[in-house]
Amino acid sequence: MLLTSTLCLASLMLGATAEAGALKVSDSSAKTTSGEVNSIRYDAKHLRDGKQSTVWMEGEDGSGLGSYVELRLNEPAVVKQLRIWNGHWYTYDYWQRHSRVKELEIEFSDGRKQKVTLTDEKLPETINVDSPAKVEWVKLIVRSVYAGNTYNDTAISEVQLIGDGGPSAVPVSAYRHSTTYPEDADGNYLGANVEDEIKDSMWCEGVKEGDGVGEWLEADFGNARNIGKLSILNGNGTSFAYFKKVNSIATATLTFSDGSTEKIAVKAMPLPQSISFPAHNTSSVRLTVDTVNKGTEFNDLCVSELYFYE
Repeated sequence: MLLTSTLCLASLMLGATAEAGALKVSDSSAKTTSGEVNSIRYDAKHLRDGKQSTVWMEGEDGSGLGSYVELRLNEPAVVKQLRIWNGHWYTYDYWQRHSRVKELEIEFSDGRKQKVTLTDEKLPETINVDSPAKVEWVKLIVRSVYAGNTYNDTAISEVQLIGDGGPSAVPVSAYRHSTTYPEDADGNYLGANVEDEIKDSMWCEGVKEGDGVGEWLEADFGNARNIGKLSILNGNGTSFAYFKKVNSIATATLTFSDGSTEKIAVKAMPLPQSISFPAHNTSSVRLTVDTVNKGTEFNDLCVSELYFYE
């Protein structure tokens, strides 16, 4: 089931939302030393689409050593972490074919520099910033690469700058789900995908004959919190076209750790929506699907993003 975008464009996403502390970046300040491969543009205009299936790619001769991306924050802020989707995440095949960054130099507007070695795995990687301080921009410079098996062009799919900005969702220590769609060429569909701020990375149920009714996703907070609101990107949030193809939630039941419940209705739209309900002191919330909006192509239910708030 191909649930991700089929567009071979480019992006480097930095904080499209602030659900998990991602900092917002000015639309006009992203800079790259290059961004064109075989007459296809992979440049700054694609940097913030929040999709792992689209990438930034250097377009220099060779593997792009010395190529960089510079991103300027909307306002000066403390950057504590960087989260990177290294390589071309369109599919596993594309990831293997294109080069990935190995040694990355991170330069900050205050003159600090930090060098890190990224792992050669198709997994999001978090980098802790040494001595975090308030900065205006961050530059990522390619110093060495893991060679692709077909192409010599180096790609990065997504980057998030993490700080203290934005409303913070309640941290989730573990996700559980009734079932999950089998991993395929696009990646996995595990419950943890609902908090990565990526629109084309999602949880999908995997009951072959079912439409998602009765399936559930549970967030475990590890300790009791007063939960009274959630934010959800329903269905496949990649685009409106992809949203229509798969099932999405129409109504659901929230079950709290003491056994109490609340009924919610979810709008049929591929945009984030907030839903408030009477607050419950709880260590977990299970969202069970009661009714669904049917997709036009796939009889599988998905949730792209889900966050809980006090």
